[in-house]
Amino acid sequence: MNKFFDYLSTELPLGKIRELLHYIRRFAAALGGEIPVEGHMGKVGFCATSLPGEQVQVHWVQVGRERITLEATV
Repeated sequence: MNKFFDYLSTELPLGKIRELLHYIRRFAAALGGEIPVEGHMGKVGFCATSLPGEQVQVHWVQVGRERITLEATV
């Protein structure tokens, strides 16, 4: 999870990162199952896969035109 916050901390404030994480977890669990899903929250895009145990693997997050590759399990 630290990787998720570390990579995004230069692009987004901490409150937005937490909000994004919560949204990604709900979105991936509702739509994806074991299939990667792409979505967005406002101007921030993402790709994530729901994992067993309510965890999510976030593959990338896009802020503006910058796509940040994460491969972080949160």
